[in-house]
This record gives sequence, C-alpha cells and structure tokens, in this order.
Amino acid sequence: MVRHLIVFNTQASETEVRAMFDQARAVLGQIPGVLGFELGQALGEPRYRYLLIVDFADESVIPYYREHPLHQQFADQVFRPMAQDRLTTDFVRLYPEGS
Repeated sequence: MVRHLIVFNTQASETEVRAMFDQARAVLGQIPGVLGFELGQALGEPRYRYLLIVDFADESVIPYYREHPLHQQFADQVFRPMAQDRLTTDFVRLYPEGS
C-alpha cells in the first residue's frame, strides 16, 4: 500500500474543508486503485494545519491517479484553489513489512 499525504493550509472554514473531503471521497474514490481516505487536523501551532491521506493499492497507482481525468478535474477546480499552500509526498511502508 502507498499513502499519498498532502499537508496544507487554507483560508476555508473547517466546514468547507470537510465538504471538500466528502467530495474527494465521492469523486476520487471512483479511481481504480484508490483504497481509502483520511482527513486530519494538526494540534498546536504547526506549519500546516490539515492532513489529507489517500491510500493507493500499490506504487503503480501513483502515475495513473495523477493523470486520471477525475483527479485532474478535482485538483484543478476544487482542491488546488482551496489549498494553495501545500506539500505532497507518497510513502510506502518499510517496516514492519506486510503489516
């Protein structure tokens, strides 16, 4: 499994962020290889306030997801305008293997 992590800041309200997350699950969840989603909010005064996690079945999903029309449209029309200050990284589990 691969975890696609996006930490971001936004001027949007928490209600708007939750609505974006619900839309992400509905739209991006249709892309083959996407397994699940999580939304988190940082504690304290961190550099980034929110965390969006998209789980992929394996590494082959990464380029497919990036280029998929549903992702492109959602990213361009919904997510990027809301989360202009963001950092994205993909992680694969190293240890313990298979857990």
